Amino acid sequence: MRKSHMISGLRLFAVWALTLLQPMGWGAGALSPAVTPVPRQDGWWQERHRQFNERVRQGNADIVFIGDSITHGWEGEGKEIWDTCYAPRNAVNLGIGGDQTGHVLWRLQNGNLEGIQPKVAVIMIGTNNGPTDQTAEEISDGVKAIVQLIREKTPSTRILLLAIFPRNDKPEEVQAKLRRATELFSALDEDPMVEFVDINWAFVDEQGKVPKEIMPDLLHPNKKGYELWAEALEPWLGKALGEADGLTPLFNGRDFTGLEEVGGGPSSWRVEHGMLVTVGGGGNWISTTREFGDFELSLEFKSPPGGNSGVFIRTPREGNPAFEGSEIQILDDYSDRYKELKPYQYCGSVYATIAPSKRATKPSGQWQKMVIRVQGQKIQVTLNGEQIIDGDLSEHMDKIKDHPGLQRLKGYIGLQNHDTPMYFRNILIREL
Repeated sequence: MRKSHMISGLRLFAVWALTLLQPMGWGAGALSPAVTPVPRQDGWWQERHRQFNERVRQGNADIVFIGDSITHGWEGEGKEIWDTCYAPRNAVNLGIGGDQTGHVLWRLQNGNLEGIQPKVAVIMIGTNNGPTDQTAEEISDGVKAIVQLIREKTPSTRILLLAIFPRNDKPEEVQAKLRRATELFSALDEDPMVEFVDINWAFVDEQGKVPKEIMPDLLHPNKKGYELWAEALEPWLGKALGEADGLTPLFNGRDFTGLEEVGGGPSSWRVEHGMLVTVGGGGNWISTTREFGDFELSLEFKSPPGGNSGVFIRTPREGNPAFEGSEIQILDDYSDRYKELKPYQYCGSVYATIAPSKRATKPSGQWQKMVIRVQGQKIQVTLNGEQIIDGDLSEHMDKIKDHPGLQRLKGYIGLQNHDTPMYFRNILIREL
């Protein structure tokens, strides 16, 4: 579990320095190749490194992906997904096929981060160290040295440190070594600017093996593999980017810290791979543990066919939160089961109060983004980039008898468990 306490820069530096000065298995005074910055002499490698330096000098690098051939492959099998998911967010690919941790260290020391302060760095490195005689401890030390170097060079950068991806192309002892290295460097998660993320579940079958349908050579993802990578990473990347932009997560992706179920009955919520999931069936709703007044709330949701849920705002814990506070509807507008609804019941509406100005809903099964802004009694709702509500709750006081929440200026934020499953991620708030 992620720890909340701060580790001082001095302590981090001391740990890193000890790692370099006392490596295991390389003789007195010798450094393991895993922590020794060294370039490769291949002409193509030198040219790609030069191109990286040229690209970062242009700036506009909000996300950097750092790694070896698996990261490099975003320009091959993963290009279509990269162009959709990452290029619009000013992402830069700093992956080179065949690199070990020592090569990455040298690149980062020699220009790959020069003059930029990325919001997020995504690191996945170490698999090429595995087939060598380097130990798990030494591989972990190499990854730790990379993280420490980034922390020193770009201290405002949030780091998503990925587990070394599974591979079945090498003997079990190599695979076990890489798993052990991952276990060791996962402790870097204690630094609040570093989030260790294990998305390896996305790449293996029920037996824990890598299917060739995802990694044809049992090491490198194909297009489907890169789609799985992007989908599994997004709850963590979206949260990190939001934090970099000054937003506060209401859901940390790991547990129910800051949240609790309200309404009694059996638990209907769970945490699943960085998502907050309701199993449906009606009953209790999930609430923040503190109240909010004026704010801008953003979240992403994915609905099954016929899905139904909602976002409660400024609600008390007692009574029907949709009316004792207000509810912003979440709905599969395209489902036949809802074709007879009133306009103020469709997705994005202030339920039973203000109808959306247009239909901006995507079909079920796709991730959708909703932004809710309330200040005083002014309310705006944006769905999938289109503003669909720009209203004033004070203009609807004729409904106050049945909807007393219209006059509330403070309360809890919650998510509804209706009669269907629903998936949520990247739940972030900025108080106004």
